[in-house]
Amino acid sequence: MKKITLQCLIWMSGLLLNAVFFDASAAPGTNAEAGDNAIWQYKVRSGDTLINVSQRYLKNPQQWPALQVINKLSDPNKLLPGEPLRIPLAMLKQRMAFAEVIAVSGSVQVLETNSTARVLQVGNQLGAGAEIQVSNNSSATLRFADGSIVVMQPSSSMRLDRVSVYADGVMVDTGLRLHQGRIEVTANPRHGSKNRMQITTPSAVAAVRGTQFRVSVEQDITREETLEGSVGLSAANKEFAVERGYGSLAKRGQPPKPPIALLAEPNVSALPTFLDRLPMRFELPMQSGAVSWFGQIAPNKSFDHVLLEKVNTSPRLSFADLPDGKYLLRVRAVDVNGLQGKDALHAFELDARPFPPLVLAPPQAGTVRMALPEIHWSEMTDVQAYRVELARDGEFKDKLLQATVAERKIKLDKPLEPGNYFLRIASISSNDQGPFQETIKFTFKPLPKVSEVAQSAITFDGNQMSLALPKPAEGLIYDIAITADKERSQINWQGKSQEGNVRLPTPPAGKQFLSIRMVEADGTAGPFATQAIDVPNPRWKMLLLAIPLLAL
Repeated sequence: MKKITLQCLIWMSGLLLNAVFFDASAAPGTNAEAGDNAIWQYKVRSGDTLINVSQRYLKNPQQWPALQVINKLSDPNKLLPGEPLRIPLAMLKQRMAFAEVIAVSGSVQVLETNSTARVLQVGNQLGAGAEIQVSNNSSATLRFADGSIVVMQPSSSMRLDRVSVYADGVMVDTGLRLHQGRIEVTANPRHGSKNRMQITTPSAVAAVRGTQFRVSVEQDITREETLEGSVGLSAANKEFAVERGYGSLAKRGQPPKPPIALLAEPNVSALPTFLDRLPMRFELPMQSGAVSWFGQIAPNKSFDHVLLEKVNTSPRLSFADLPDGKYLLRVRAVDVNGLQGKDALHAFELDARPFPPLVLAPPQAGTVRMALPEIHWSEMTDVQAYRVELARDGEFKDKLLQATVAERKIKLDKPLEPGNYFLRIASISSNDQGPFQETIKFTFKPLPKVSEVAQSAITFDGNQMSLALPKPAEGLIYDIAITADKERSQINWQGKSQEGNVRLPTPPAGKQFLSIRMVEADGTAGPFATQAIDVPNPRWKMLLLAIPLLAL
């Protein structure tokens, strides 16, 4: 017995010189790396002796004399119930535990000791040393031996440092090392009094006993936000207890900031509950203290399958694409420190398929000149028909056309009246009509009326011809041509006039054709109105002037 005791004392002297003690009943959080040099505190029960406690919990029960030295006990057989008994973790029975993968979304890889990277799958069992890489718009959820749940968020990287069970399950010890990204943790949900979890980052350590919290790493900054319970955040030999509803951050080499109140959840009451087109857009109200807004979409409240994620410095979030279905949007306001506030959840349904076609004619905000215009649109794949509706009002209460057609065009059979019109088209696939595309608004404006060429006053004065036309309406100009044929293939003169008074060289004598049309400022021209005119020969006028002279 003396030999055993001496060996244990020699062993204990080295242990006491090198150990970093961890008090499991103390406030959560420590600057020490919680390895096997930590101390576990056992609460003595009635009938306990140092020997039978050692037999239950120690790897080597013969080391009970070392416990007697550590705890300064005079009699190993006389332990007071309720008193703490300090036991180094290195002496405890230990077995390796595993983290079970319970959810994976998107692209996630794992690199285990002495193995190549592989795709992470639900049901995988991960031990200490496993490195997990989560890609953009992806997530992975792990469940640990004490029931703790860790959801790795998009673009995150984490290593499992310790996944251990001590003393036949009396204590579960979990150590995680977050390299980058974010994790959301529900620690020790069964409230085991001796379980512990520690998150180590490049700039801080977060230690908990049982709580819900978030930890993120961005460059040299660690951020922590406590949702339930309390988290001990320590760095640079200083620790803060971050209580529920508060957060803190620590830069590399600097102590954490004092706890900061998290921003309230954003108001999502006005967000749409039904969306029928992509991208999905959510407009949020401004919020005091917010410098950006963070949003995620998942199929369930646990958010263990993060499908899409977005951050924006303005209170609007836009997401590109998802299959039709029911989803949850989770939104947080972010403060100037980069701390994400409390969650706001919003349920919505997406029904955007089959996608509507692109209307090719008439154009948005365009002008139609024909009273019977042709409407046509792009072809959509896996679509059997199209629903076309035309109305005089944007609410489509006064519908002029309701038709389902298989082709990609339709021509009206009733002339339009001048004015504004509204058009919308939807695709139909397997008897499922998709949403209408954005309503096309267009205007029917008939071509300018044919000019009253008979109203034109035509005079000839030697080598000049003059036209006196009525002044055109605002926005219209005259397009005038003098031709030798009514088909206007032999042009003698052509020009434009904004006032109606035109002087031009006298065309060749004889029969000519005067053609006039109205042209709008945008270049839209009406049809020509043509009349024949007789251009006199200037020589006849000179002969008539000479007759009185001959009479003399």
